[in-house]
Amino acid sequence: MNAKFILFGLLFSVIVILYSVNRYQGTTGPHGGELKVAENFHIELKEAFPNLHCYLLDQKLLPVSNVGVLCEIRFFMPDETTIDLALKPFFFDGFILESNSIIYNSCKVTFNISGKYISAKFDKENLIAHKE
Repeated sequence: MNAKFILFGLLFSVIVILYSVNRYQGTTGPHGGELKVAENFHIELKEAFPNLHCYLLDQKLLPVSNVGVLCEIRFFMPDETTIDLALKPFFFDGFILESNSIIYNSCKVTFNISGKYISAKFDKENLIAHKE
């Protein structure tokens, strides 16, 4: 009887761990950035100071080639203004904005694939602690 409880406890622990790992991976992309679902794709945004990287991924989280693809980003500023910038291709599957020192609240990444626009909005983490 004791062996059944131990076996059940181990099985339950393994299920909880596997479920937790799967949930965590759902928000982190293969390049280590934040992941958002956009239509039949995923968009990954990774800040690697001072650069910002964007990737378009398929449903299986595999990178889509950047050949013939354009990528733009719109920054939403604290004063409610916006800044639009084009990203440069980076290697064979990514896009980069070099020397990103923009202070923003959120941004919208848009990919243009032969006239089809795929976009997702990302909120910037606020690292400033507020005293209440």
